Amino acid sequence: MPTGTERLIWAQGSPSTLRAITTTIRGVKLTLAAAVCWENYMPLLRFSLYSQNVNLYLAPTADARSTWLPLMRTIAFESRAFVLSANQCVRRKHLPEWITSSPPSTSTSTSTPPPPLTNETPTTAESINVHTTSSQETAHHLPPISQHAAVPDPDEFVCRGGSCIVGPDGTVLAGPLWEDEDGLLSVEVDFEDCERGRLDLDLAGSYGRGDAFRLEVEGLDISPPV
Repeated sequence: MPTGTERLIWAQGSPSTLRAITTTIRGVKLTLAAAVCWENYMPLLRFSLYSQNVNLYLAPTADARSTWLPLMRTIAFESRAFVLSANQCVRRKHLPEWITSSPPSTSTSTSTPPPPLTNETPTTAESINVHTTSSQETAHHLPPISQHAAVPDPDEFVCRGGSCIVGPDGTVLAGPLWEDEDGLLSVEVDFEDCERGRLDLDLAGSYGRGDAFRLEVEGLDISPPV
């Protein structure tokens, strides 16, 4: 789901891309799926992944706000899955030139005369004097205009990172990793913790009250993959 001005470039994705997949890592069969960035703020989208018995939930993002980690903990607790969230850590000097370069200066040439007045009200000397005086008084109280804009610090972080790993009970197992360009998070986990957690809370199972609530997603089978 493109957010904000991203809609100027990208269209909405197909619901079919939310299908979970299964794989085996070190002899352990896993069901994993991903939601990108602010898609994780969409409760129905999250539940469509929970319904597929995901035990490895991937949440790449560009959101370095302090509100992101609580969201990841909530998702882990709701889904009873391990949550991996990766975010970029970028300094201003690493941005491409088309972003960091200054905009071209606009011409201030006065060779072209201003267009004639179209107001039908006659312009008198008195009205000109009043207008000029008012402008001068206003300008007197305005702060001076800076001739040079502040130069941004090339070492400033434009995105501070915040990658993290969260366990199925909402415990932060690693991270968040802030302002570390080369950092790597790793942790050994037991995926049986997902099943143990669902004995307590299984939002897509018995706790979800399927007799009362039902979610259908157009173009997506939300039953657990085989």
